[in-house]
Amino acid sequence: MICFLWCLLFSTASLSQDAEITPYLNAWKVSDRTQSYRSQAFFDSLLLHKTDNTYKNKFLNDITRLHSYLEQHPDRRLDVRLLMFEIMAAREYNYEERYYDTIDEAIKMAYPLKDDQLNAELYSIRADMPPATATHLLYNLKAIEIQNRIGFEHFPYVQNRFFGVSSVLYAQGDYIQSIAYGSQCLKKWSLDSMHRDPWVYIFQCDILGAAYRKLNRFDSTRRYYNLILQALEHKTDLRMARLWRGIANGNIGRTYTEEARFSEALPLLTEYLQSSRAFPDSLNIAMAQNAFATFYYRQNKYGPALLAAREAWSIARHHNIYAQLISASDHMSAIYRRTGQTDSAFHYHELSDTYKDIMRDSVKKSELSVVSARIAFDNLQHSLILAQSVANREKSIRNAVLAGIVLLTIITLLLYNRKRVRELYKLRVVELKHAAARKDIQEAREKITIFTNSIIEKNELIEILQQRLTHIRDTGAELSEHLLANPLLTEDGWEQFRNEFSKAYPAFFNNLRQRMENLTPAMERLAALIFLKLTNYQIANTLGISKDSVARSKRRLRTSLNLASDQLMEEEIATLDTGS
Repeated sequence: MICFLWCLLFSTASLSQDAEITPYLNAWKVSDRTQSYRSQAFFDSLLLHKTDNTYKNKFLNDITRLHSYLEQHPDRRLDVRLLMFEIMAAREYNYEERYYDTIDEAIKMAYPLKDDQLNAELYSIRADMPPATATHLLYNLKAIEIQNRIGFEHFPYVQNRFFGVSSVLYAQGDYIQSIAYGSQCLKKWSLDSMHRDPWVYIFQCDILGAAYRKLNRFDSTRRYYNLILQALEHKTDLRMARLWRGIANGNIGRTYTEEARFSEALPLLTEYLQSSRAFPDSLNIAMAQNAFATFYYRQNKYGPALLAAREAWSIARHHNIYAQLISASDHMSAIYRRTGQTDSAFHYHELSDTYKDIMRDSVKKSELSVVSARIAFDNLQHSLILAQSVANREKSIRNAVLAGIVLLTIITLLLYNRKRVRELYKLRVVELKHAAARKDIQEAREKITIFTNSIIEKNELIEILQQRLTHIRDTGAELSEHLLANPLLTEDGWEQFRNEFSKAYPAFFNNLRQRMENLTPAMERLAALIFLKLTNYQIANTLGISKDSVARSKRRLRTSLNLASDQLMEEEIATLDTGS
């Protein structure tokens, strides 16, 4: 009873534990187009409860349970999904660096599944992991390619993929393509209102506005920075909102500077510099100072322009912000040239060229890293295809070997069964022969018993006849007829008797021949009658001889059997049927 209760409690606990991870298993086993959103539900839960330690412990315990489950129930798809969930959890709890290599393992693990949608999700995760420049562009492009083929509506956070491509292309100086992908990001913005990051919208508008400014398309520049100002109206993070409001207004002010609308530009640039200093943000402080350098230079106010440029150069140099170093150096070189300070102008011109070389090398390295990443990705795909080919070949060989083993086993079983049937048939034949032999022996023994009884009856008849012989003289004919009726007095009768006796006692005559070298038919008859336990009188009457003749015949038989004086011949003859 105690054992039963313990088993019941254990099974109940197991069911309870499985119930904790059942939602994961049910969602992750799905392979149709709903799979991405089914899995996203768990990531959403992470985001909602990331600051709650109770939920954090629950997620970590769920991961442990899932690992235990998969140890007992291996499943490639579930393994991949669990790795993805661990990576997302690590990202939210700020220890994702330990999973940087794991995502590549997940990509390799997922390859045999031939599931493009799952691969697109993996590429999206891989795109956001360091090293960013090379893989960010490549894996985002691969994810976009697959998502476009399957349908963007089946994936959450589609906008992030286009934003990732747009930001890398802007950094590489490909402003037209950056605008193309950035525009797609905003077009997909309304695709899923739940799964989108409002800050990504602001960052994307900033890149689009900056790219249009690089192309001197100022109306488009102002359009995207105005979109940022509209989005900031609903922000609750006042500090970040102030910084980005200054960035948006500052970039609008820069377009006014380019159009010589200086009175409109000044308050916007001032706000930009103040908000950047208040944050503080070194990059935007340097950019704001360079914006002021341009603002004053275009108005031929070289003194304030030089001060702004020097401030920008100092901050940019301290933080290795090469784009702003170039801009500040160009400003100072131009100002010194206008003011007749040739040496200083030449010095900053050379510095500008040096910084530009560094920037070009950086861009080339970025482009080369993208190419290298592409080659590495192609090599990975090739290795996965090759590995899959090898695995398929090994699987085919293994299946062929197993099929051969199964076929050989079947053939062996058939041959064994055939042999077994034959042996059973032979055994059955032998059993039937034995049964027939036993039946023949039984019948022969019954006949011998009849013969023996017949001899006894005839001996009794002979006694009666002998008593009557003294009274009836013509009974000789009657006596002869009765004696001739005795089967052992004729050759045919003896043969019939001998055959039946041999059936009843198959080993008797063979054993007798082995004991006697010169065995005669008369000795055979005498030995058989002794074996049947007939008296000398009964033997004499059966053989048609006198009792004295029977006695002499017995003595000769005893001599032929080489019996000792203390051995009884009747007992020795009784053993001659041994082995029948």
